Amino acid sequence: MNAKDFRINQLIEISVDEEGTDYKYLASRIEEVTAEHLHVAVPMRRGELLPLRVRQHLDISISLKGKSFVFKTIIVARRLNPFPVLVVVKPDKFTEIQRRQWVRVPTKLAMRFRDINSEKKEEPFIGETVDISGGGLLFVTLDPVEEGQMVELEIALPGPTPLFCKAKLLRILEKPKKEGGTSKIILEFTEISEGQRDRIISYIFEKQREWIRKGLI
Repeated sequence: MNAKDFRINQLIEISVDEEGTDYKYLASRIEEVTAEHLHVAVPMRRGELLPLRVRQHLDISISLKGKSFVFKTIIVARRLNPFPVLVVVKPDKFTEIQRRQWVRVPTKLAMRFRDINSEKKEEPFIGETVDISGGGLLFVTLDPVEEGQMVELEIALPGPTPLFCKAKLLRILEKPKKEGGTSKIILEFTEISEGQRDRIISYIFEKQREWIRKGLI
């Protein structure tokens, strides 16, 4: 990654580089890109703008093409109009980070899936998510499934169109306890575009913001 990869509306996470602070992994996004600076949205908690100050050092993480990076920067200005932003120095050095886990949120979304390797032209199987992350999801279904199954997936994510990708059924956590019962399955995305993954991450951030506004986190 390099400084030319920054774009408006790119999702980021901000952490304050100080001991003893709980300002970590705060959802934000890039609002403007200039030759020397980034303008990023001021993070919020419980409906209030966080009091980040000029000359405060930050660690900012960002995802690009399935990889995650972090860079260090400093706040050089705060602006309130037309909306609250932090002006930070554009970095010239990035560190790639390995994320073993994506942020996962509980949510119920309708989904459909089809066995990629099936030679039969069948109606898609029906399921419902239990939780979702940028790397996969947990779902329940009444339809028969097998571990290792490769599927084409359609998720009714909020927006003008459903989300489409390919995935692998990693593990069946719960099998039906009786006839007509549901299975609970862990699924991993295997072929998903950056844009589609960004839609999921944006949805997760919006859920977190909603809970923050309601004082739930």
